[in-house]
Amino acid sequence: MIEVVSKGYEAKDLEIGPRFYLSQGVKDVVVFDPSTLLVLHVRRDGVRRLTSPVDLALECGCGCRV
Repeated sequence: MIEVVSKGYEAKDLEIGPRFYLSQGVKDVVVFDPSTLLVLHVRRDGVRRLTSPVDLALECGCGCRV
């Protein structure tokens, strides 16, 4: 699942959303902040903080560029 940070909802999008999605069985949560180019790749085993553009390998075997 890919989430784009919305102005005024940064805390929800960066902190609350990823934990919720993981609790619902989502394996990869990717959060992109277009104002800073921050990319968070969140999985059950941890969080990676990256800078866009970046290529990600997802647990399903797919990839994406953010």
